[in-house]
This record gives sequence, structure tokens and C-alpha cells, in this order.
Amino acid sequence: MAFDNNQRRRALLVKNTIFAAVAYAITQAATLIAKLFEFSSVSYSDILFITSSSLGSCLVFLVVVKLKKTMSMKFAHFVYFGQFVIWLVLYTLWILSLRETRVMALFCALMALTFLLSNTGLIQSIAITTLTTILQIGGSYYAIFHLHQPGSFALEVYYTACFIPSALFICHLSGQYARQRSEIKEAKLAAERNRDALVVEMGKVNTINDELEKAMARIAELAIRDELTGLYNRRHLMDSLEMEKKRADRTGQVFSLLMFDVDHFKRINDTYGHLKGDIVLKAVAKAVQQTLRETDYCARYGGEEFLVVLQKVDPPGARVCVERLRSLIESLKFPEIGGATVITISLGYTQYRPIETVAQAIARVDAALYRAKNAGRNRAEFD
Repeated sequence: MAFDNNQRRRALLVKNTIFAAVAYAITQAATLIAKLFEFSSVSYSDILFITSSSLGSCLVFLVVVKLKKTMSMKFAHFVYFGQFVIWLVLYTLWILSLRETRVMALFCALMALTFLLSNTGLIQSIAITTLTTILQIGGSYYAIFHLHQPGSFALEVYYTACFIPSALFICHLSGQYARQRSEIKEAKLAAERNRDALVVEMGKVNTINDELEKAMARIAELAIRDELTGLYNRRHLMDSLEMEKKRADRTGQVFSLLMFDVDHFKRINDTYGHLKGDIVLKAVAKAVQQTLRETDYCARYGGEEFLVVLQKVDPPGARVCVERLRSLIESLKFPEIGGATVITISLGYTQYRPIETVAQAIARVDAALYRAKNAGRNRAEFD
């Protein structure tokens, strides 16, 4: 039994060290890309130093773990603590070297929390989150006011504040994982004493695994959905459009873009309040989802703007679809803001042209939308 524990701890330490090396490599690759595209004035020597230090430390830990014959719990804790201390040092150095793109460090922190999700508890995760927040704000302050690096301290504090909810959610999952690991361990001990108990406890394990899968699926869904409307968010939309472009360029089956926004939406917010404005956006999103085919999809592009991707639709069919959507929104009732209030939308339509970029296609459909607005609203313009 001791041999099994020895092998299990060794495998776990090796896996976590490899995860750490992958995380370091990803962060430094992102730093290099920021440098190549001139997003950041970080020096190549800084990138090389942090990369060699991080990957070198991982290599040292791997060698030590491989050479160590007995994997005691005390030694495992020593390795974890050592990796954590090195991460804190490297994280601080990385913040100071990133210059204009210091907020990239927050993605490294989220990555670290995610990698450690299955091996830490709630307290450890909260400690990492707290230290990350302190280091991020402190590093930004020191870099801007003492090293005189470019950047807005208030904006970086805001980005750090945006990081905290996601980090705390991962901390919550860490706590759930820790409790579930404890339950699984107890289940295994009970199964060794009683084969009948094994069947019962394995049923609990399966239930726990199902809950974990649902939790991870929920995380993945939250990452691509707009919180207010339930539609796809802009980041997922842009990723999907790149795939649509590649498929269209490869097969010749082009797709269409339909962009629309709610007319005089600012007036609605100013008159009835933002909560009522949210009701309007959710109702519009729901109506769009109900009228689209299974092959089409809609995303919230920004504010009161939405973008619909239509598959295999010729211009005549698109006109029918556009008019159906326009009239459907116009017919919606909103008792929350007065029964006589009529909500309308302005629409722009274009069809993807082979070889052009996604940005060019979006620019054309956006121009069509603005022509519709300038022509009086509650209408559609076709590119």
C-alpha cells in the first residue's frame, strides 16, 4: 500500500510540474506575441530571462522528484510550497516586465488557479487569489509610479477587480473538489472493509463525477454566453466567424451577416431606467432565437447591437428573413414600460465575399446598418 502511495504522489508531482511548465510556456509565448506585434515594449532579454527561469525551475523540480526514492507527504508539501514561492517571484517579475500589457498577468493567475483546481482546497485558492490581487495592484503601482512605465493605474485596478469574481468562482469549485476528494477517499476505505459498501460508495463517486462534469460544462457554457441575453458573446462570435470564413473559402458555400440594433435604446434607458432597458434586450434576444433556423445563430455584438450569422441563404431569402425579424420585434409588447411603447430595430445585411477578412465583412454590414439608421430607422439596408 505504501508503494502505491509512493507512485501516486510521484505521478501527481510530475503531472503538476508539467502543468506548471506548460502554463509558463503559454504565458511567455503570449508575452512574445505582444512584443512581436508591438503591443508591449517588453525586452527580449526579459522574456528570455523569465522563460529560462520558469522552465529551468520546473526542470529542477522534475529531476528532484524523479531522483527522490521515497515520496513522503512532507516532501510533497515541500515541492508544492517551493513551486508556489517560485511562482510568486516569477509572477512579480513578469508584471514588472510586461509594461503596457501588465493585465496579461491576470490570465496567468486564472490559468494557475485552473491547473491547481484538482489539487487545492478553498483556503489555498483564496490565498492565491488574494496574493495575486495584491501583487497585481502593487506591481502596477510600483511600475507606473516608481519605474515610470506607461499605463493607467486606475484602469489596471479595474481590470484586477474584474478578475476577482472569476477567481472566486474557481475558488468555490476548488472547495467543492476538495470536499469531493475527501468523500472519494472515505469511499475507498469503506470499500476495502466491505465489498457491499464498495457498490454503494462507487454509486456516490459516479454521482460526484456527474456533478463535476456538469460544473465543468457550465463553466464552458458561461465562457461563450452573454450573461444578460443568453446569446453567444462577442469573443465566441469572432471565433465562430473565423471558422465560417475558412469553411466558406474552402467549400465555396458563403454565409450572410445580419447586424441590427434597437432604435433609440438610449432614450429607453434614460426614460425608464436601465433595468427596463435590460428587459427590452432580453425580449429582443428571445424573439431572435425563436425566429432563426437551427443552422443560424445570433450573438450580442455590443450594447444594443446584435449580429446574426445566416447559413446558405440567397439574397431573396435573406430579405424575407430580415423583414420577418423586423416585423416580429415591432410587434412585441412591453407592459413593463407602457403598453403603447413600440420597440423597433434597424438592420444591415451583407453576404461574405470569398477571401476577404472577417473584419471587412463586419465593416460592410455595419455600414449597411448605419445607412438604415440614417434613412429613418425601423428598416433594413442591403450591401
